[in-house]
Amino acid sequence: MFKKLFLRALNENQILILENINGSHRSLNAFLEELSTEFNKPMSTLKLNARILKELGLIEYGERENPKPVELTKSGKLILKILGVGE
Repeated sequence: MFKKLFLRALNENQILILENINGSHRSLNAFLEELSTEFNKPMSTLKLNARILKELGLIEYGERENPKPVELTKSGKLILKILGVGE
């Protein structure tokens, strides 16, 4: 039941972002540039969806003034687990 709900609530780009966060990217831009190249997605689309995921509390990342690696929150990890793609 929850899997269906999350698949309807999250779009393809948001799921792509969640699935590919692995803690190895020092910045949001580096992470999104890699996704953009690998999956042929526009950077602007990925940035918008990353911001939405941050607002929903599913991912965390620093800003230019306060750099922090892109990471899943506990809620983000739970959603991936429910979707069957988590750790």
